[in-house]
Amino acid sequence: MKKIWLVLTIVCVFVLSSCGGDSKTPTKVEEETENMPEEAEDVQPAPSPNDGAPEEPTNSNAESDSGIPGYTVEFNIIDIDMMGQGQSMAIGYFMKTAREDLEEDEVEDVTLDTCVMGESSPRVPKCLSKADCAPEQECVPETDSNGNVIENSEHCETPNRASLDVGPVEIAGFNGGPYPFAYEPGDQVYKMNGTGDGSIDRSLIAYGVDYTIRGENMIPDDLNSLSATFRMPPMLQLIEPAATEGGTFGAAIAIDNSKPLKFVWEGNGGQGYIDITITAAQSLANTVSVTCKVIDDGEFTVPEEFASQLVFGGGGDGMMDQMLAMMNMIIFDRHTESPITGDGISVGRVSSEQLIMVNVLPTGSN
Repeated sequence: MKKIWLVLTIVCVFVLSSCGGDSKTPTKVEEETENMPEEAEDVQPAPSPNDGAPEEPTNSNAESDSGIPGYTVEFNIIDIDMMGQGQSMAIGYFMKTAREDLEEDEVEDVTLDTCVMGESSPRVPKCLSKADCAPEQECVPETDSNGNVIENSEHCETPNRASLDVGPVEIAGFNGGPYPFAYEPGDQVYKMNGTGDGSIDRSLIAYGVDYTIRGENMIPDDLNSLSATFRMPPMLQLIEPAATEGGTFGAAIAIDNSKPLKFVWEGNGGQGYIDITITAAQSLANTVSVTCKVIDDGEFTVPEEFASQLVFGGGGDGMMDQMLAMMNMIIFDRHTESPITGDGISVGRVSSEQLIMVNVLPTGSN
């Protein structure tokens, strides 16, 4: 259930976080020179859990404790449509590069247009103990949103890493932009205007256009600049089957599990990929998920051998039926990314996630 819990956690952050008056009121960068003020060199990084530790080297050959030089940077733009309710966010971070940053798994072409039972392929632990890791790493498991250990998720990870304030960054491509992004010390991530909870107004997101990220004269001497250009895909919209009224929570997608399930959406020309996850709750103790990782070309059919294993409960007016109806869900998750490059950057990427979460209206035999 990792993916569903992750998505719900993001949504809960949006809904429950207290938002200040300017948390969603962006400040447009009127001129390029305003984006990189000369005073930036005087800005000091916010305190971090590593305060008191030996000072990081600042020369051009600076390395982390692992001996890996440079910095890791990532920016994410996330747009969620959850049963007709939309939320969006844009955040980023900078860290000293760790060994595991260079070993992240990539999506192989051979895994695309395939389906598995469950929300991902079966996990295989990457380590069994610290002895399997580099000296600066620990062997640790992943946990879900409740803090429960995810079985077979052990991996090597560098502990006590801190997000860094390296000076302002400008992102162009948003409607009405470009906008400044700055380090917010409370959450220790980069946010639009450096304020708020990371959420942004959905009307700011422009689709089917190029975005650029730029940073110059950054605070560490060994991180001079960064740049990236990436194409925001078209808005993710499901064409077939079309959402229909009649669901317990508004519009829903009709699913007949007695035959292959064909999905059609506005594709991204085969660039990037989409995870299609269908979860069926026959009872609170009996849920089944099918996940298909597919090329983002606009069409995919879930084979009958997978569709037939989806048994949907609910359908009545009772409290239990409503709970099951909420759990019967389809998630479309579109992922695209492009590299971020620059002096001092060892690993960099900018990514976009578009998620559609909609309830299922069963029509076939269950």
